[in-house]
Amino acid sequence: MALLPLSQKIRGYLTGLVFLVGLCGPMAAWPRDSLQSFVLAAKANDASFLGRLPELGLDAQSRDSLRNNLLMLALREAGEDLALAMLSQPDWQGLQVIEHQNQLGETPLMIAAIKGLDRAVKRLVEIGAEVNRPGWTALHYAATSGSVAVIRLLGEHSAYVDAMSPNNTTPLMMASRFNHRPAAAELIQLGADPTITNQAGLNARDYAKEQGNRDLAFWLELEEISFTNRYLKRLPNLRPDATLSDVVEQSGGEVVTVRPTQREPSSGADGLATDRLPQVAPAQGVEVVPGIR
Repeated sequence: MALLPLSQKIRGYLTGLVFLVGLCGPMAAWPRDSLQSFVLAAKANDASFLGRLPELGLDAQSRDSLRNNLLMLALREAGEDLALAMLSQPDWQGLQVIEHQNQLGETPLMIAAIKGLDRAVKRLVEIGAEVNRPGWTALHYAATSGSVAVIRLLGEHSAYVDAMSPNNTTPLMMASRFNHRPAAAELIQLGADPTITNQAGLNARDYAKEQGNRDLAFWLELEEISFTNRYLKRLPNLRPDATLSDVVEQSGGEVVTVRPTQREPSSGADGLATDRLPQVAPAQGVEVVPGIR
């Protein structure tokens, strides 16, 4: 075999190295460029971009650096039409896609909720996305952004209105924290409990106060009173001649007659006899009337 001059060897080595860089370099950068193209399409809400995914090497298993799948990226950029186009195809309807969690533990439904994308929320729920889950939920996210339409939609699909985050924060607290009174009103309409406190000892009204929203704080205080005394809402239906016993019974209570024990002289200076009621151990976890323990 003939020996090549050193200069030719170096030239040949560099040629091979350039070929390898040309082969490997674009391949390493290609996914990133493809994701960037997808994000731009999502920002433009271009549903037709779905047809380009195969040529870009993207599919339902593609992820970004924060483990968001393409569906989540489309929703995060408010590309609702693109997301709906994806969800219309079987490859994007599996639980491994619609229940996928990114590094923050978020799901596509949660992202759609915080963006207020009610059509996407509706479609995700229809194909099996979980509405209720431990910790932060889609309802928390909808309350954070103040999306009444999404809150109402999730409520129609049995969202737990008093769902608690890891520190026991409820959706109503999030709505109050971000000054969303219409969202708070919708949550109250769904039965949210305004008296709940989280691990920081704060309730929804406290968050409204923190934000300096006196109107919201005052309204929430009235809702607390109404919620605590919600059993009274049934009392206007009483007959005009209703007795006190009727009121107690209709409110869900029970009339109990306690008979006094035998009279004994009191130790008081007046020397009058007194009645002593029998000692009764307090009931554990029993409502005297609904809402009052």
